[in-house]
Amino acid sequence: MENADATAGRINEWIEANEPVFVTSHLDADGLSAAGIIGSALARRNTPIHLRITRQLDQIYLAELAANGPGRYVFCDLGSGQLHHIKEALEKWEVVILDHHPPSGNKVPPNIRQFNPHEFGFDGTFEISGAGTAYLVARHLGGSNEDLAALAVVGALGDIQDRGKQHDLVGLNKEIIVEDAKAAGVVDRSIDMRIFGRETRPIHVALQYCSDPYIPGISNDPEGALNFLADLDIELREGDEWRTFASLSKDEKRQLNTSLITYMLKKNIPPHEAQSLIGVVFTLTQEEKGSYLRDARMFATLLNSTGRSNQGGIGVAICMGDRRALYRKAENILKEYREQLALGLQWLTADSEAVTARKLLQTFHAQNRIPDTIVGSIAGMALNSRILDWSKPVVAFVYSRDGRVKVSARTTQPIVEAGADLGKAMRLAAEEIGSGSEGGGHNIAAGATIPRGQEERFLQIIEHILRKQLGRMKVAEGVGKNSENEETIK
Repeated sequence: MENADATAGRINEWIEANEPVFVTSHLDADGLSAAGIIGSALARRNTPIHLRITRQLDQIYLAELAANGPGRYVFCDLGSGQLHHIKEALEKWEVVILDHHPPSGNKVPPNIRQFNPHEFGFDGTFEISGAGTAYLVARHLGGSNEDLAALAVVGALGDIQDRGKQHDLVGLNKEIIVEDAKAAGVVDRSIDMRIFGRETRPIHVALQYCSDPYIPGISNDPEGALNFLADLDIELREGDEWRTFASLSKDEKRQLNTSLITYMLKKNIPPHEAQSLIGVVFTLTQEEKGSYLRDARMFATLLNSTGRSNQGGIGVAICMGDRRALYRKAENILKEYREQLALGLQWLTADSEAVTARKLLQTFHAQNRIPDTIVGSIAGMALNSRILDWSKPVVAFVYSRDGRVKVSARTTQPIVEAGADLGKAMRLAAEEIGSGSEGGGHNIAAGATIPRGQEERFLQIIEHILRKQLGRMKVAEGVGKNSENEETIK
């Protein structure tokens, strides 16, 4: 916290000089939340802001920034892994890096101040997100910024950091950020049915789209979802309106949850997975009931859709308070984004040759079939919904707009616990490929950019690294862990 205060002190000097502050952040939900936090904190101090959202921080992008001449710059949710490039390109700039990805290990020059949880023994993969890192600094930027902790919760959930019991947040996310958000009256933490779209979607539609956990005969099956609900004593309509999960009474929720778990057990779903229907939910109490922004996980999905659709500025504007025209536009973006994801998943399901199984991983190459910004999302959803083999990491390729190949890798927590570190594997493989390749990320989700034609060599290098990481540990069987259901719906 002393370092957070000192980092804020550097930015406060810029504020007092009344010079514009340039902010670059990543395009995912965590990066947009981080940008919203820093943008809001600076706006509250009447500081001129120039904000850009980017897919990656590479040499081309940094050269573009350097061409603008010296200035003051904040990087959110990226920068620590690209420190060597920043040093070279922006040696005349004053720079602050607010990131939670593993640092590159390069020496930080005097013109750059880096605030990263890894430097203090915290794991940025699950203990604090990029938005959380930005929030810890924003706390010290003057005024009262504790309400911005709500965005840090959204960022953490967007980065799939809910890895505690019953999908709770852990580490600094729970100990500081959630507590600040609750004290500020902007977030309520409760135990409820952990169904995506519980605030906005009709019950049968929410069930149909449920992929975590995946429910055979209900997930991706509209008729199956309606047939299941027809056997329950629950009214699906209230007048002419469809009811949502949030509108159910406590008794109705208990009945639905019990019936769903019983159904899943009969379908041979492991008990711990069936019980995961109940978990920790975070409600943004200042948002309107029925809004996409009321449920923190749904808020994160909305943000992710804007960023992955190359309209991240709309997501940042929503984080900074816009609830009018841009919010309505974001709703339409989300609809189109989910349609794109559905088409990608349909392709994986329908094409028997789309996915290639290898000894330690599985892979698919989308070529030009899907946008390069959503290939990682599709890979993650395909793992969660069991379209792909849950016991192996997936490495996905797609042609990017700059003529290269975008690589996205995803795995599951049990594989990480067995020793896999995809972020390190991506970085090392990209270094060996060379030719301007870049790679990095977290142990459970990572990415890279490589030249076309190098895909097979890249996979061979990744497999070699995974073999070392996993050693003799058994990966393909028994990867699930039982967890006790310590809390119930209240």
